[in-house]
Amino acid sequence: MKLHVFPPSPNSRKVMVVNALLGLNLPLVPVDLRTGAQKSAEFMAINPNAKTPVLELDDGSGFWESNAIINRLCSGAKTDLWPADERRYDIMRWQFWEASHWTPACSKFIAKNLFGAEGIDMAAAEADFARFATVLDGVLEGRDWLVGDGMTTADISVGAPLCLRGLCHYPMKGYANIDRWIARLEALPAWQQVDAAMQAAA
Repeated sequence: MKLHVFPPSPNSRKVMVVNALLGLNLPLVPVDLRTGAQKSAEFMAINPNAKTPVLELDDGSGFWESNAIINRLCSGAKTDLWPADERRYDIMRWQFWEASHWTPACSKFIAKNLFGAEGIDMAAAEADFARFATVLDGVLEGRDWLVGDGMTTADISVGAPLCLRGLCHYPMKGYANIDRWIARLEALPAWQQVDAAMQAAA
């Protein structure tokens, strides 16, 4: 199996972190979205959505969607990152929330500050970010992790977009619980390893 990734991307970060955390050592195949490599016929044969990341399976087929990939990798490794009990439903709840609400709220700041997108209503973007950051900060009150007593793929999924919070100027002031939680993730050697790869690819 191989992981096709664009290291600066938060979604690619998820799979790279899990790959490192579990010691899977799956080969990383860089796909430079800036050059349009994701639109090549070769890449679209494994993901017709033309997006990263993709888990290329041994038969050459592609398995896409970052949250599905990390859960699948963890399932094969039998790890508490993806526990084999009802906590999985809570993990999936957070992963749906991340994909549907949290990442879209963060993406406006990424588009503006990383890609120079014009025409974004930044006042509305700040209000949208505050809406969901308040939810996350409130749930983290008195908690170290989002689900149960240990880190799960929910934390990796929801934490990944925050890797760009400084570069893209997310309005982070006043969210002490998020700050404490993301600092715990960023202290992980696997997270730091992916940081190095991200900086090298930037």
